[in-house]
Amino acid sequence: MAKSVRQMKIRRRPVIISHSVNSGCNLRCVFCDEWKKNTRTGADGADGTDGDVLVSSGKDPSFEDICKIIDLAADFGIGSYNAWSAEPLLRKDLPMIMKYAKSKGMKTFMITNGTLLKKRMNELKDVDYLSVSVDGPSATREIRRTDYEAIIDGVRYASESGLLNEPLLMNCVISSKNTEEVADLARFAKELGNVKMAVEPIHLFQRIGETDWDDLIIGPAQQEAFVSLMNQLIGMKKEGYPIINSKTYLKQIRDGQAIKNCRVDQSILAIDSLNQMYNCRIFNEPLGNAIENSVFDGGGQIITNGIADVWNKTKAKRKEMIRNCEGCRFFGYAELTLMNNYNIESFYGYEWL
Repeated sequence: MAKSVRQMKIRRRPVIISHSVNSGCNLRCVFCDEWKKNTRTGADGADGTDGDVLVSSGKDPSFEDICKIIDLAADFGIGSYNAWSAEPLLRKDLPMIMKYAKSKGMKTFMITNGTLLKKRMNELKDVDYLSVSVDGPSATREIRRTDYEAIIDGVRYASESGLLNEPLLMNCVISSKNTEEVADLARFAKELGNVKMAVEPIHLFQRIGETDWDDLIIGPAQQEAFVSLMNQLIGMKKEGYPIINSKTYLKQIRDGQAIKNCRVDQSILAIDSLNQMYNCRIFNEPLGNAIENSVFDGGGQIITNGIADVWNKTKAKRKEMIRNCEGCRFFGYAELTLMNNYNIESFYGYEWL
């Protein structure tokens, strides 16, 4: 905690790196355009899956480059490493990546769609925090175009495996498709015992171009149901259900108040599969390439840290980005912003970290 406070408040640097380790996926979610750029595999097993998955048509980062990013992040003072992407478990070497991050003294996180958890859970001993995207039965079939039970089976298997270092997190994005299903997910999390849950409203990422957002966002027709759900979740939080969001966040989201005075530059740094750095996934404006701006000696020691170099050179751009922001509803940024802005309830109410 002391290191994180120093990193955020004194050095004015992020404490978490969210790293897209690949761009392939085994799902075809309606809100994502990434899979449309990819090509289909045919045979089983080439990538650790059951075949007919989508793999990147471009070049994903090598294991060596991923290790360089981890080295640069650790040298920059970042203490937590989050592997995410379209689906990180498609990488056969993911356990090696997480082990390397742990060797650098980092806390390790991973975000997955959950469909491959039963197959690969026994390989994830170096993952401290595991997050699974869950939407609810009908929403999963309609939005993610996959079997809801396959995801739930993965969550249940992981929670009962005895391999988790911390409680598993189910992350639920509230859309027009699942306002009637979210509360049941909170009950399911409580039933399992070592599972927590986070909620956030759907947000319009600028990088996603062809999504029919009007079919997903909470519009006037769903507003009453949304407010009722948020009140229910606030009540469940008070009753001890394992909802990690702070009551402050839940109330502001219920009331349509985006969290302002953003502190994303003191919380999370994102790096995509092409090594491009982003301070904010919502704006999705690249700051620069971490690898290209780095210099290593013959032994792999850092001479010039590309993350630090890009970060220092883009101070004005990052400030302008925050200044132009109308406010955030993405819980990963908003909760840390509330804490950085000394909201007392969020210190105790936001439970994930």
